[in-house]
Amino acid sequence: MTNPKRLRALFCSLAVWVILLSANAAAAQTDRLRIDYTVKVADIDSHLFHVTADIKNIDQPQLDLSLPTWTPGWYVIENYAKNILRFQITDAKGARLPHRMTRKQTWRVHTEGIARLRAEFDYRATALALNQAKVAEDFAFFTGIQLFLLAEGHRNSPCAVRFEVPEGWKVLSALKETSDPYTFTAKDYDTLVDAPTEMGKFDVTTFEVDGKKHYFAATPAGVFSEEKSKRFTEMFARVALAQKAIFGDLPYDKYVLFYFFARPESNAGGALEHLNSYVAFAPAGTFATPEMLIGTAAHEFFHVWNVKRIRPAEMWPYDYSRENETPLLWVSEGITNYYTAVTLYRAGISNRERFLQSVTGAINGVENNEARDYISPADASTSTWLGYDTPVAFGISYYIQGQNLGALLDLSVRHDTGGAKSLDDVMRALYRDFYLKGKGFSTEDMIAIIKRLTGRDYSDFYRDYVWGVKVPPYDKILGYAGYGLEKSSARTPELGISADASTDGEIKVTGVKAGSSAARAGLKADDILLKFDDLEVQRGFEAISQRLAEKIGETVKLTIKRGGEEMTLEMRVGAGERISYRVVEVAGPTSEQLKIREGWLKTGQ
Repeated sequence: MTNPKRLRALFCSLAVWVILLSANAAAAQTDRLRIDYTVKVADIDSHLFHVTADIKNIDQPQLDLSLPTWTPGWYVIENYAKNILRFQITDAKGARLPHRMTRKQTWRVHTEGIARLRAEFDYRATALALNQAKVAEDFAFFTGIQLFLLAEGHRNSPCAVRFEVPEGWKVLSALKETSDPYTFTAKDYDTLVDAPTEMGKFDVTTFEVDGKKHYFAATPAGVFSEEKSKRFTEMFARVALAQKAIFGDLPYDKYVLFYFFARPESNAGGALEHLNSYVAFAPAGTFATPEMLIGTAAHEFFHVWNVKRIRPAEMWPYDYSRENETPLLWVSEGITNYYTAVTLYRAGISNRERFLQSVTGAINGVENNEARDYISPADASTSTWLGYDTPVAFGISYYIQGQNLGALLDLSVRHDTGGAKSLDDVMRALYRDFYLKGKGFSTEDMIAIIKRLTGRDYSDFYRDYVWGVKVPPYDKILGYAGYGLEKSSARTPELGISADASTDGEIKVTGVKAGSSAARAGLKADDILLKFDDLEVQRGFEAISQRLAEKIGETVKLTIKRGGEEMTLEMRVGAGERISYRVVEVAGPTSEQLKIREGWLKTGQ
């Protein structure tokens, strides 16, 4: 038994220490460096923001201020400082302070005896894109990464941002709201720069998921109908709950979906994830439907966990000043691709047939690319900085490689545990054991988690199929669920063109293979494909494919737009052989196979 008098004395002593510690903590909080930013839409005609950073509680002889060079998730060095005009630093009385650039995006100022200063500049925002900023006539958009200076050594300092906008404009930001609709806060610099903000005139649909507020912003106003917005947000809520079921929570206070129904003004189109939001470009007019948008939404929302929180060790923390190479983007993006299909299926938005088609599509995407024999998923991940948004001479996407490996890992874990565990458990463990403990994960960490779950060492799997280029044993692994891989070959038309669909439905040539039919016909990168013979490209993919298959060895008329002018080229349709793969059921599956199958293809998990 403890002596009561001694216990009271101990409590008194502890109370004194608590008071002292609290006082010290309060003092430390008061002395902590803080930055308050202002972003003003300064000149619409000149596309200028004016950005100020008021820095308080400085207690050091010199301070370095830096601007990031790239946007996490978009692996391209952009050097945002190239858009800065009239950079200056002043003291609390407004007197100019001398400063020097120590790196291309870093300014050093001597702060001996200076407790407060202001850094300010104009920022030319001319490109509406995922990793750029734009000031337009009726709206302005940016992500914090482009505008906000980092006080080096004070990455964890809290901050506030005030927006000054033209009359009649509203503000929607992924930052934390305050009682003032034009002022927002962030707990630290990383949260600040990972938050997009839109100001201006646009439509906003507010909805709740799991009791948390979500916002769907559509620009320009009126382009996406109220009925479409309602249907899309209802579908999104189902996807969000299906993904929450994997991890157990929605790890944010609010979530924002920024949609631009317009063409991006750089190569940075598509969609890009952020900590509690994503930004996407979509076709304008009738081309955009909720059913078209939901696949991208499912992918970007899964990034709430995978890559924004479950992050490769090489990116923990981000180094905003340079490339951050990692061999694990096949997990960050590829497994996210896999879970896009999984959660659409679990949410009841797609069916079993379409899910299996996605598995088949990933196999075909890998096995029909010659580069798969030379470039492993890990190497494709590391080398993404060579050409993330531009073509490379020879490459394969870690998106499709990782999607393929995701299905194979999921089936393997289910098989090795008799259906008791799955890839869900691997992802949960990465979230719990790494993100929630404040660190990134490595390949070896992932192997260790799978070993802990299954009792089997997956080092050989990673050696052969992640770091290596061996063809996986598809029949064996698919066989765990009573499926196999059917292979066939067919003579197919070959043009030598690579092309992408723009947000308004146009098909733009991104590459022309040397010596190909397209090259001989005079087709060039950036040409817009309009017609094959009398068939419109925007509306007739199936009919065009059939027409080309019928005309192998013959000539078709190709109508294109180049530099705003239409022209017609004559092109001979070449021939090639394509191997096709299809996931099929095996005859007479065993009870063990059916158990794995039903677990894998169970809805509502």
